[in-house]
Amino acid sequence: MKKKITAVVVGFGDRSGIYVREGYKHRPDDFEVVAVVDPDDVRLKLAKDTYSLEDSMLYHSIDEVLSQGKIADCVINGTMDQYHIETAVPFLKQGYDMLLEKPVCNNLDDLMMIRNTAEEYGCKLIICHVLRYSPFYALIKKIINSGEIGTIMSMETSERVGVAHSSVSYIRGKWNKESYCGSGMLLAKCCHDIDLACWLNNATKPVKVISVGGRDFVNPTYAPEGAGERCMVDCPHNSTCKYSAENLYIEHETLPWLPFQCTGRLHTDLTEEEKIESLKTTNPHGVCAYKTDMDIVDHQTVTIQFANGSTLNHTMTQGSIRAGRNIFIQGTDGEIEGWAETGEFVVRTWDYDSKSYIEKKYDMKAEGNNERGHFGGDQGIVDEFLTLIKGGTPSVSCTHITDSIYGHLCVFAAEKSRLSGGIPYVISYDEGDITIKRIDE
Repeated sequence: MKKKITAVVVGFGDRSGIYVREGYKHRPDDFEVVAVVDPDDVRLKLAKDTYSLEDSMLYHSIDEVLSQGKIADCVINGTMDQYHIETAVPFLKQGYDMLLEKPVCNNLDDLMMIRNTAEEYGCKLIICHVLRYSPFYALIKKIINSGEIGTIMSMETSERVGVAHSSVSYIRGKWNKESYCGSGMLLAKCCHDIDLACWLNNATKPVKVISVGGRDFVNPTYAPEGAGERCMVDCPHNSTCKYSAENLYIEHETLPWLPFQCTGRLHTDLTEEEKIESLKTTNPHGVCAYKTDMDIVDHQTVTIQFANGSTLNHTMTQGSIRAGRNIFIQGTDGEIEGWAETGEFVVRTWDYDSKSYIEKKYDMKAEGNNERGHFGGDQGIVDEFLTLIKGGTPSVSCTHITDSIYGHLCVFAAEKSRLSGGIPYVISYDEGDITIKRIDE
């Protein structure tokens, strides 16, 4: 029997922890973590205790691991966005296959460097666009590939980021400043959605992008009248505001591992009194949501034109009451419409006899495929990655790194367009050389 796939985990945070857990849970005979790199001693201790690692296999920097040569088959890279270029390229040059958390990076030059390095050194590089690997989106892709709805004409998608997720990650959290994490809202959150569109429509390539949006509503102008600086200190709206820190993080313990990372301790080791004290004093998650130092958008719309004339229109909103993703795909011979959170979608085709349409319904939730992380995508991508390394045949969800960068190109172009007031930007391809320019340049 072939040996287990061994992995070095670089950045033992939330996402890489999930991928490791999925590997041990669903592929225990195929997967083993042999080393973890993280500058945080708390995270290293958690990795040690969880996976029975020796102290000698816990590292504070990648240089300590790289100096030993190749000690495993692959790397699970879960570092923050701005560290991907410096943590991915050295391991790829040592021949490690890699599961790399999205986004790949935050600019075109680094994107090309990572892609070219993976190709030059023959590495399997899978980007964690986990929604591709969920049964919901994978089945939609298979139906498109079957030709049932013909050629894609247009797509409409939306990403409604809910109150809790918006607050803990993007309004108050560690992705709330592009100047810190290196990624705007579209790249940090919606590179999933733009990737999905480019993958579903990858019979063609994106060529033109237009975008508008801004931080126009989650700002001091829209703060409730008389709002204080901290929810639990001086705000009269603490018991009624949808962004109340007390309601989200104390009463309902929403996404509890995120709002207390700044304490330097695991949330499970903190008492309620300690959590309250942090929210009242130094914790950024205790600041009024409307008065944070956030510099990313709270809403944005992106329009993409593909080389064959087909289009995508995607809308992102923060602080949505009902969170979730919608999708509508119009083809030349039919259409697909669905709501990812329910796991339900329909395929409609024309019925010549009745002069109406025939509708086929699909329910992934009923089949038990929509309850796991990212609608099953977290497990799906780990299964796919391990299968690929062991020499298996990739599924429809898994594509070469070249195919996985189109969504990033669209995001880079969209941000340029938004910052220029909605001027279209054009993506050009010339024998592997890619450029993004204003349409009037």
